[in-house]
Amino acid sequence: MSRSPDRAEDAALADVRRRQILDAAADVFARRGFHAASMAEIARSFGMSAGHIYNWFDSKEAIIEALVERDVASFNQFVTAARDEADPRPALLKQAEQRANELLDPARAALQVEILAEASRNPKIAAIVQRADAAFREGLAALLGRPLRLACKPPELAARIELLMSVFEGLLVRAVRRPGFDREVYRRMMVDAVAQVLRT
Repeated sequence: MSRSPDRAEDAALADVRRRQILDAAADVFARRGFHAASMAEIARSFGMSAGHIYNWFDSKEAIIEALVERDVASFNQFVTAARDEADPRPALLKQAEQRANELLDPARAALQVEILAEASRNPKIAAIVQRADAAFREGLAALLGRPLRLACKPPELAARIELLMSVFEGLLVRAVRRPGFDREVYRRMMVDAVAQVLRT
């Protein structure tokens, strides 16, 4: 569970510290793995004591939860903005390209794979990942359903959402397995593939 920072700290500084912890933890988890990483190593990477981190997070699981929640919050902001568009497809395609860029980054891909690996053996992390997955599916359903009015029944709509998510999850695995492939070509083809899934 995340903890509140000391009351004496300015809210803006507290936000900066929280982001520093999460960014540092993401880097350490990606390089060292969840179990090999320590709070002390995370703290050392930006000049904070391990004890100070516990003002914000009481465990590594809590840090992973915050990292996942940060991704969900960013996606939800996108969904909220895109729902106001008469046709959200251009926004979805732009988001697809941005997401592809993120997942093609070796460090980002390694972090996501590490979280998934930990979810396979840690029920707490599994629950966090499954809640996030549900949030992503709900957000996509909100865009692909009513705004786009895709001419398909609920089972097909669900299948399109699963296909979109599978494509991106597959991308991060390929980024780890074969980091040297032509990323620019892959990005373009990913956007084309997403466009096909979004066709009415």
